[in-house]
Amino acid sequence: MRLEIHDLGVAIDGRTVLDGITLAVAPGEVVAVAGPNGAGKSTLLRALAGVGARSGVTGRGRVLLDGRPVTELDRRARGRAIAYLPQDRTVHWPLDVARVVALGRLPHGSGTRASDEDERAIAGALAAMDVAGLAARPVSRLSGGERARVLVARMLAQEARILIADEPTAGLDPAHALDLFHHFRRLAADGRSVVVALHDLTLARRFCERMVLLKDGAARAVGPPSEVLTAATLAEVYGIRAVIGEIDGFPVIVAGDALRGPNSALCVPRED
Repeated sequence: MRLEIHDLGVAIDGRTVLDGITLAVAPGEVVAVAGPNGAGKSTLLRALAGVGARSGVTGRGRVLLDGRPVTELDRRARGRAIAYLPQDRTVHWPLDVARVVALGRLPHGSGTRASDEDERAIAGALAAMDVAGLAARPVSRLSGGERARVLVARMLAQEARILIADEPTAGLDPAHALDLFHHFRRLAADGRSVVVALHDLTLARRFCERMVLLKDGAARAVGPPSEVLTAATLAEVYGIRAVIGEIDGFPVIVAGDALRGPNSALCVPRED
């Protein structure tokens, strides 16, 4: 499946949030969406996922899944094609972990009893996010990080061809964040597509084929992370002096100093 957006523009209560975004996500890709707070990352992911417009939201452009507008798909068909993990990690009912993860199977419409295929998908998702040992525990009694892993597992259990996740590593410790991105890479190797909003630029540099760097609702850079994540671009988009390098063969991106504020150097680094 191929997901595309063409000249996407979104305004909320008359304020422009996204302006002129064009992007195609092909099977086998892990694509990162990054940018400062308020840059439009969550709005872009909602549009890609075909999530219904909220009050006060207007827009232009097209979001297509294999050439068909995403909004034309009924909820079940869209759920089989696209799994969406929002930034909000709230769970409103004290369900046990296994039942929360099983909600990911609803688009497959297997009936009131889980099929063998459902059971396999649920078990695989629980194992992938290291929450199988929590299956019988009420999700309301978990730590924030454990709850985050359960909700990622629910998304994985959906077994959609396209996964869209808004800050999926929020609340995860480094080991589980790495496990998640290794799992994303395995899904991509199987021909699926993954789009993630991220603040961790090191993860984006290491695991993603392409990325979109947003600022003020516009795409300031699109391409391979090695080309997008430069000192000059990070200075422009984030206002930081970034240190970019490798340690033991792994890419590392560290924010050195802020380039604005009373204690910052008021200069933009040059590219070597």
